[in-house]
Amino acid sequence: MAGGTRGGRLAYCAFAVAVLVNLYLLFNPGSPGDPAPFVPHRDKIVHFLSFAAIAWTGRRVGIGALPLGALLVGHAVESELVQHFLLPHRSGDPFDVLADVCGIGAGLALAGRLPRREAHSDAAVAGS
Repeated sequence: MAGGTRGGRLAYCAFAVAVLVNLYLLFNPGSPGDPAPFVPHRDKIVHFLSFAAIAWTGRRVGIGALPLGALLVGHAVESELVQHFLLPHRSGDPFDVLADVCGIGAGLALAGRLPRREAHSDAAVAGS
C-alpha cells in the first residue's frame, strides 16, 4: 500500500473524517424534535451514507472487508444501544441498524468494484 504517498495520506484522512463524522452523528446528545421533518426518512439516509462512507474509505486504506464489515455491524448495534439507554433525547431504533448494515454492504461492494492502485504493485511482487 502507498501509505506514504499523497494519495495514501488523503485516503487515511478521508477514513478519519468518515469515522469522526459518524461518531458525532451517532453520539451527539441531540435535542427533542426533528429539525427537518420535510425530508422523509432523513435519519435512515444519514445512517446509510455514514456507514457506507466508513466502509468504502476503510477498504481504500486497506482494511480487510470481513473484519471491517464485522466491526461496523457491531458498531451499528452498539451505537443504537448507547443512544437508547444513555443519551438524552435519543432512542435506539432497529431500523437504524438495518440502514447501517445496508450502508456497510453498499460501501464494501462499491470499494470492491473500484480499481485499487495497490493491486498493481502486489501483482508485480507476486510475478517476481
